[in-house]
Amino acid sequence: MGASYGHLILSHRKSCIVIDLFRGISVAPPPLPVNKPTEISYGALTAPLTSRNSHLIVDAALHNLFWRVGSNSWVKCSTRYGTIKQIVVFKGRVFGMDSDRRIFKVHLTPEISMQELPLMECSMISRKLSNAWLVPCGDMLLLVGFRGPLVVSGVTFEVFHLDLSFEPALWMKVDKLENWAIFISTDKRSQPLSCKNPEIWGGRSNCVYSYNHEAKRWTALELGKPLQGDGTESNSNVFIYMGCDSRVQPMWVVPSILSLRR
Repeated sequence: MGASYGHLILSHRKSCIVIDLFRGISVAPPPLPVNKPTEISYGALTAPLTSRNSHLIVDAALHNLFWRVGSNSWVKCSTRYGTIKQIVVFKGRVFGMDSDRRIFKVHLTPEISMQELPLMECSMISRKLSNAWLVPCGDMLLLVGFRGPLVVSGVTFEVFHLDLSFEPALWMKVDKLENWAIFISTDKRSQPLSCKNPEIWGGRSNCVYSYNHEAKRWTALELGKPLQGDGTESNSNVFIYMGCDSRVQPMWVVPSILSLRR
């Protein structure tokens, strides 16, 4: 179903399990309250398992299912449009995004609810992106995506910053990531990551890192420039496919112990 905070979230029929890949610790929530196993398409944590008030949120076709870690039941909740398809935590608050790029504030206390965040229509160019991810990046909540089902040579990633100082909020185009790098997994169910000052470990700022299926290795794509790989690949063999099926696609995972420090 997904990966977040260093945990892999797996499901089989009405059962699911959350596994800490680096510690070998696993937790099994109660059986999923669904009629068909095929209804489950996405799952994400709001915090590492050991964190207070951590929740697992699942997209179950008609509803989002919420499980507070350690509890004995699931809670159903949905927006008036349907379900949210992606969950991120930004400045201690949980945000969700649906398939039409609507943004919602997700409240876990005192009861579970989802509140749509008003957005200026003039900034909804983000809806034209066929693939897009919410990415917390320092003091910014970004939307990173591209047009078309595949990333191939000549196509560029686009980035927008959610400006909450306006009412309604406004998506602003970002031309440069400065000293940040973003990591996008080709499995849509895996949460994207951001990293400040990647040069410390030999990485590159102002780049989106993803997996090149043609070369079978990761590649760094500089924001604002047509896709040309990382300098070791020709324009003709950069091919990035975004999948979401029974096969797990290549994904980035950060150990949960590091997630606690972010």
